[in-house]
Amino acid sequence: MVRLISWNVNGIRANIKKGFWANINAIHADIIGVQETKSDQEIMQSGILENPNFDFKFHSCSMKKGYSGVATFYPKTSTRDTSDIFETSPSSLSPKISIVESTVGVGDGKFDVEGRIVTTKFTVINPKTDIKDFVLINGYYPQGGRDGRIPYKIEFYHRVHQLACKLRQNGENVILCGDLNTTIGDIDLARPKENKKTTGCLPEEREALDLFLKDGFIDSFRHFYPEKEGAYSYWDQISRARDRNVGWRIDYVLVDQKLLPYVKDAFIFSETLGSDHCPVGIDLDL
Repeated sequence: MVRLISWNVNGIRANIKKGFWANINAIHADIIGVQETKSDQEIMQSGILENPNFDFKFHSCSMKKGYSGVATFYPKTSTRDTSDIFETSPSSLSPKISIVESTVGVGDGKFDVEGRIVTTKFTVINPKTDIKDFVLINGYYPQGGRDGRIPYKIEFYHRVHQLACKLRQNGENVILCGDLNTTIGDIDLARPKENKKTTGCLPEEREALDLFLKDGFIDSFRHFYPEKEGAYSYWDQISRARDRNVGWRIDYVLVDQKLLPYVKDAFIFSETLGSDHCPVGIDLDL
């Protein structure tokens, strides 16, 4: 079993100080897509993220410091080091998964300067499964409300959709994860009536997100929990909304339909602290 986690960490350096590695260990994560690292290339290569059990690929914003950024963590080897960096005994990482290749961006400079996409291909070493590899597109999708960026946000959705479809047409098994910054439906936020004209709920944003769902990508959480209310992944910090669970579900793992039989469960780790978002994820029986 492989556990894939997505988490907007709201600053990777700050999150590390708040116990990032202990949290990753506690939720038994094998592959982790993080968003909003807020760290440039120099910081990401400085050694601050070094861990005996994980390597990572990253895409940082090159236009300004402390903005955007994504990274995907994956096992260094099939055997985990039991370093005392962990507060509890670590779960064993699957020896079946290894990295094949990784790329960054969507191929358009006006988006790629913001450091929003890492695409990583993993191979599955397991004679018992007919799935031999999969591609993870880890993304931090733009907000729409700042500086009138709704058109920019929607075009970004289209670019990522094109990337995902091209990979699938080439025979790849595709998974998308990340902070998509849009609710799929009214069930995905605590106060839908009050936010009908708020970015993240606008019809044009939902229509852009719906491109993936109409094209055979499955919202893994809603597949298992179609009617579950109060399931959120983001809460406003200023108003202490997390204490009252006044939140939004804007973090997703979207799975290519042909991979669905291998997805055994989906999660929202709402008790995991360290960010204004919490981790979400799936278990893959690979």
